[in-house]
Amino acid sequence: MNTGPPLIVETLELRLVEQAAAGDRQARQALFERFRDTAYRVALRVTGRPEDALDVVQDSFIRAFERLGSFQREAGFQTWLLRIVTNRALDVLRSRKVRLAIPLDEGEDRPRYEPAAANPEDLPGADLERAELAERLRRAIDSLTPDQRAVFALYATGDLTYAQIAEALGIPIGTVMSRLYHARRRLHEMLPDLAPTAGVAENI
Repeated sequence: MNTGPPLIVETLELRLVEQAAAGDRQARQALFERFRDTAYRVALRVTGRPEDALDVVQDSFIRAFERLGSFQREAGFQTWLLRIVTNRALDVLRSRKVRLAIPLDEGEDRPRYEPAAANPEDLPGADLERAELAERLRRAIDSLTPDQRAVFALYATGDLTYAQIAEALGIPIGTVMSRLYHARRRLHEMLPDLAPTAGVAENI
């Protein structure tokens, strides 16, 4: 079994973490570029809004770099970072629900929950189908509880094991499996036509 590449990756990652903890700006930039896409996907699945996801990613990397001194090197940086991302995204989600529950003053614009998109009537057939599918997926994910959404968001990256998800969220593996089961069952209920295609969770 060839174990060379993973070892090289881990060694490089550890070296970047050490340099970033010492204040090396290039090392921090390298870590950001290495993990920003995964962090964004998780943040987007939890918050459901691109603008919130971007804010979450930025805040999370700032917090991660500020706390590198307390980072336990035995754990992977990605797992540790995604814990910060998930917690921050859940904070944003809870804050949004509180804001929406407060009556708005007259003249204040109602917050837009719908993502910005082109007018469906102006889209070609294939683009319209993709837009409609994306909207259905978004609504289905929005129907999950925050806890289920967090587990699903981490699982859907395809990069993390149950053990790593449990570590990122600070919960037992059994809880991860339970929440993921209920999340996938809910998505299958809302998207029955997509359920047979290797499972909704793997395709979102």
